[in-house]
Amino acid sequence: MKILLLADANSIHTIKWVESLQKHELNILVFSLFKPTDDVAKKYQNWGISLISADLLSKIRNLRVPNISKFNYLTAFRLLKKTMNAFEPDIIHAHYASSYGVLGYISNFKPFILSVWGSDVYDFPQKNQLNKWLLKKVIHSANTVCSSSEAMKAVIATQFDRFDVQVIPFGVDANVFTPALESPQQFTVGTIKSIEAHNGIDCLLDAANIIINEYHNIYIHFLIVGQGSLLEEMRWKTRDLNLDNYVKFAGYIPPEKIVEYHQKLSVFISVSTRESFGVAVLEAAACGVPAITSNVGGLPEVNEDNYTGYVIPPNNPEKLANTILKLFENKHLKNQKGENARNRVAKQFNWNKNVAQMVNVYKKMNIFNQ
Repeated sequence: MKILLLADANSIHTIKWVESLQKHELNILVFSLFKPTDDVAKKYQNWGISLISADLLSKIRNLRVPNISKFNYLTAFRLLKKTMNAFEPDIIHAHYASSYGVLGYISNFKPFILSVWGSDVYDFPQKNQLNKWLLKKVIHSANTVCSSSEAMKAVIATQFDRFDVQVIPFGVDANVFTPALESPQQFTVGTIKSIEAHNGIDCLLDAANIIINEYHNIYIHFLIVGQGSLLEEMRWKTRDLNLDNYVKFAGYIPPEKIVEYHQKLSVFISVSTRESFGVAVLEAAACGVPAITSNVGGLPEVNEDNYTGYVIPPNNPEKLANTILKLFENKHLKNQKGENARNRVAKQFNWNKNVAQMVNVYKKMNIFNQ
């Protein structure tokens, strides 16, 4: 079966899907709007995966902000049609509705599968009515729409009148993400997220300020992993709050080191104001790390309140600080929730099962095609 994946070749999510799907004897071709880095290209080569790139990065002013330069995405359509004619796919599967999904829609190819990721559903259609109209067209053009969470499925139903969305979680391989052989000697609270406004990094720093400077607890340390547009602003905030000795910014870490960083943590934090799913919470859970998350989007699906951790309102540093202290002061409670978290991942968010779900979608669509 030939699968033409329309997806960003450099995305860690695309890489994870391709690595797993190619083990199921699928003939996969990745069509990317952006040229892969040398390291990423080598991975695809090692897996025997062909890759076509439109190499549009230099033509886009800002990937994170809607702007007119993004109309350059449409210039890739001619290359896509040429690729389709040469590859003759059985299925086109677009990952991300507002760019690759648009290309899949205007290709008019059937069967067409669309996977929504998060900001394409939560953010893009809120910019203006044209975006919302376009996204509705894309969503209704797909034979099958896949979502990683029930929360995002509900948004697609209420805002776009599409009710037959398949939920396939972006799970975790619990054989890769495992608990540390020895518990960290230092109690470290941390997050592995992009440093953007919706991810609540400022709320975490405010909670750290309450713990260190108001409650005078100097035994809790904070680790923030990731990069983003607010990284320098958050560094300055840390200095202004006199938290330099207690907060460490690790910046970008390569995917192969993510497990190591999860294993450094005692508690994982994800107090986002917008979140489609929360795979980093599951990665931490598989490493036996309990979580404190906000009650938005898909986060309550990956973190069960009072079982694998705690679910609190967003933008509430006082509540976050007190919940961190609750786990710090009761080691048995923390360890029990960490054990619950790992067991729940193995049962409900097993990555191999998720991949099998996607393969079954392909098989059903291929029968439809015949």
